Amino acid sequence: MKKLVLYSDQIPSISEKIDNELVTMLGKTNPIIGYIPSCADPQRKYYQERQAYYARLGMDLKVYFELDKEYHPELLEPLLSCDAIHLSGGNTYYFLHWLRRRNMMDTLVQYVAQGGVLIGVSAGSILMTPDITTSSLCGDEINEGETDFSGMGLVSFAFVPHFGDRPTSLEDVKKYSQDKQMIVYAARDSGGVIVTEDKVNCIGDVIKIDER
Repeated sequence: MKKLVLYSDQIPSISEKIDNELVTMLGKTNPIIGYIPSCADPQRKYYQERQAYYARLGMDLKVYFELDKEYHPELLEPLLSCDAIHLSGGNTYYFLHWLRRRNMMDTLVQYVAQGGVLIGVSAGSILMTPDITTSSLCGDEINEGETDFSGMGLVSFAFVPHFGDRPTSLEDVKKYSQDKQMIVYAARDSGGVIVTEDKVNCIGDVIKIDER
């Protein structure tokens, strides 16, 4: 069964509703979470922040799998053995580039098909969708020379994180929905989307836009 958690952001004071859904979805004591950063984190600053975040929930973030500078392919097996995998925030286009370079897109799709839980935050959430260009609405810059912006296609909708905290307007999102002929979920940082198989459940402050 497909199990996805799309966060706009992970902020302890406002993300409790989505956190509770994640705890229920995993349904076990002390689940192990793997972590894929969008870019190098040499001091492990962001990794340690996520470790503390998940520890609050009784979860153990313990497999760090970097794609660009400190790439260790021998960690792939431990990563895929985790109960869930966290895809971090960052520049979505850069993240996509390195996921492809390391042949991880299909690997993650297969991980989900085999029952693994995929957790995305901001860019990580966008990567689960069919088209990652909503990241431009959030200010991400396209890598020079990139022309294929296909995401994993684990869902049929688009996702806009940080809605209301960036210059993106509701009209911008409506135009995107119309141009792409796709439903868009725009989430404030307290909101997110839970997907169980093909059931979509909006949690917190999320707007559904459908201009098809």
